[in-house]
Amino acid sequence: MVGRNDPCPCGSGKKYKKCCERVITFSSAEKARELRDSRLKNELLLNLNQWFLARCSPEMQLEWADRFKKLLRFPLDQPIPRDFFFSFRFWLLFDAPCLNRKRPVESWMSTIRNAPAKERLARNFCNAPFTCYEIKEIREEGMLFRSLIDDVEYEVKKGETVPREKLVFTRLIRMGNRYELFGPYTSFVHEMRGEILVQLEKYTHQRDEHQDFTARENGWRVLGWSIQRAKELEKMEKLASSPPEILESMKETPFWGTMEPKGEDQVLPGRIMQHLEQFFVSHVARLQKGTQAFYSRSLDLLYKYLSIRYGQSFDWSVLNEDALVHFLSFWYLDHTKTSPNGSKIFLNTLKHLFRWLEAEGITDVYQTFKKVYVLLIRSLPTTVEAKNWIKENAIVPEYRGSSGGEPSGMYMLAVSSTGPVLFVEDKWVPVHLLGFPDIYADNRFWVRGCIEVKSSGCYFTKVEGVYPMILIDKQLQVLGQK
Repeated sequence: MVGRNDPCPCGSGKKYKKCCERVITFSSAEKARELRDSRLKNELLLNLNQWFLARCSPEMQLEWADRFKKLLRFPLDQPIPRDFFFSFRFWLLFDAPCLNRKRPVESWMSTIRNAPAKERLARNFCNAPFTCYEIKEIREEGMLFRSLIDDVEYEVKKGETVPREKLVFTRLIRMGNRYELFGPYTSFVHEMRGEILVQLEKYTHQRDEHQDFTARENGWRVLGWSIQRAKELEKMEKLASSPPEILESMKETPFWGTMEPKGEDQVLPGRIMQHLEQFFVSHVARLQKGTQAFYSRSLDLLYKYLSIRYGQSFDWSVLNEDALVHFLSFWYLDHTKTSPNGSKIFLNTLKHLFRWLEAEGITDVYQTFKKVYVLLIRSLPTTVEAKNWIKENAIVPEYRGSSGGEPSGMYMLAVSSTGPVLFVEDKWVPVHLLGFPDIYADNRFWVRGCIEVKSSGCYFTKVEGVYPMILIDKQLQVLGQK
């Protein structure tokens, strides 16, 4: 026991009462305040829940279940997954305008009067947003969180459990001078940080375009996107661990860019030409001249592809997933010079066309196109960027042109924990791509070219094309059978 007039154990040379005693006393007071706030928080949360249940019947709650499922991209014809029951209840209490178009927590807060401590915590309840944080540091008694929205840092008290991964979707509430996790949380690997940042910015800027969702629901919407993306990455990891079956299934004509051309002088059937002309007149002609030019280029590419591949035999019904993937992610990249933004305009032009064709009762190809569009709207622009980088930087000068006329092969390019790798002869081999940008770490690409395999890894000697690596229903079925 150190006396108040004894030298302070910290080695400062001062007496204990003038040095660390006040710090310890202050720390004890803070811990006592945190404990009081934590107990009061539990009391108020129970009170809020009981207040809500007295005013919102189970039937009323079910009416809001579809909105929650839409936010998190859950199937509307299935119940909310059991793991998200708790999340659904917190969303109802704190984010859903389900009581007279107001959030329950807002109405409940107005019932608390003449109790300053409770009023303060109730305001914290009301103002705490559900969003994504990055765990910067885990300490002995706490954690350091940083908001991905505004980079503000928060000292967070350790609970009984600590998130397994570094990116955490949760709600934080202030307890004394620190914060606590408030309600359920879901964590994701740090490799998803860049993509989640993009989604957070996208939904923040687009909230005025989505009046059916409140701004408070943006965090939930990005959580839904992240869950879906994590599942996609899981499938890709499964693919990476044993891809031979997928490679075999993808060595069919549509994927490797070969097709029987009908000849440059072939034209499409008259009815197809009428459809394209009607779309241009009703949808494109009223746009500004610059936008018209973008649309026209995209439609010209579609016409060129269909006339060369199908000619007079073409009908909209032949555009299945294989044909669309071949057109959008192989032929398109081989036959045009484009930019990331140009590829987005290209995809969106076709989206408007196919949606118009469906609205006019001409064809339902839009339903098939949507599946491919969702896979490509992010990966195609990324591939355009990666293609430019790879063509400029992939080939080591001393190996350039050393393939000696060998036929090109198609190789899957990925990024492992140790760097870029190629799938060569049923195994992943390090590939020398010095400075390969980190922003492509979550993507996989097909690269057509020639390689030289050495004991230290492999080198590209020729690069002819780079394409997005996506999984359509056919490949997913192969994975599901494993």
